[in-house]
Amino acid sequence: MIKEIPINESHILAIRISGKLVDKDYTEFVPKLERLLKKEKKLSLLIKLEDFEGWSAKSAWEDIKIGLSHEDDLLRIAIIGEKNWQKLVATIGNIFTDTKVHYFNDESSALAWLNELQNKVEQDEYLGYRHILVASDFSSYSLNALNKAIELATPFDAKITVLHAAETLSAEIYPTLGELSIPVMADNPELEQKQLLRLEKELDESIKDVDYPKISTEIEIGRPAETIVDYASKNNVDLIVVGSHDRKGLAKLIGSSTNGIINNAGCDVLVNLSS
Repeated sequence: MIKEIPINESHILAIRISGKLVDKDYTEFVPKLERLLKKEKKLSLLIKLEDFEGWSAKSAWEDIKIGLSHEDDLLRIAIIGEKNWQKLVATIGNIFTDTKVHYFNDESSALAWLNELQNKVEQDEYLGYRHILVASDFSSYSLNALNKAIELATPFDAKITVLHAAETLSAEIYPTLGELSIPVMADNPELEQKQLLRLEKELDESIKDVDYPKISTEIEIGRPAETIVDYASKNNVDLIVVGSHDRKGLAKLIGSSTNGIINNAGCDVLVNLSS
């Protein structure tokens, strides 16, 4: 019998196998596996063998076929067993599929091995972005950038953070508003607090109609490019999305803040152009 085990890892399918596997078990399991693969694109398997008695001849062939047909979709297979002979299962699995198959005596070690692949590239297999940062200046270009971020995040259930960098300026010197920033007064604490509360409200308001479950907002004080790059570095961001107006000429296309992000970010940067 094959039974799914609830697990809080979207990229891992955990199952318990017990008794003697027959063809009916695979008839029920394979459609579920294929539905998950359509949703997640790439999966690892955690297989717990409990009172496992082996396969019927036909189910053994079905097991081999799964390995052959889904070796490009399965990242790793961890097998947790109870008896020494079950280690042979992992050895046999490595013969019939290019997917790495390892045997473990405990669940924690198996999960640690499977999680090594999360948010990394290994053997040309890519799990996609896990945390996307969208730089916002409350403009329509920022909203378009957010929509692009959602498009990239959805297949991988990635987290999205919408960040506004509020630059501090002296009340005596009030230059033109810079790209991606709205200043707050550094030498007037009361006014600064009011401005920050207004910015928080405005940022939350700007995403109120966005239909994506894993999204949050942040306000950080500092120069836009430096603040965005620093936040990305400290919060495991693997993609920064910045909105920009589609104008002709490279100098017009990329502003100073966006250029600073591109040149200094330790992760991917996408400039989303809007007409």
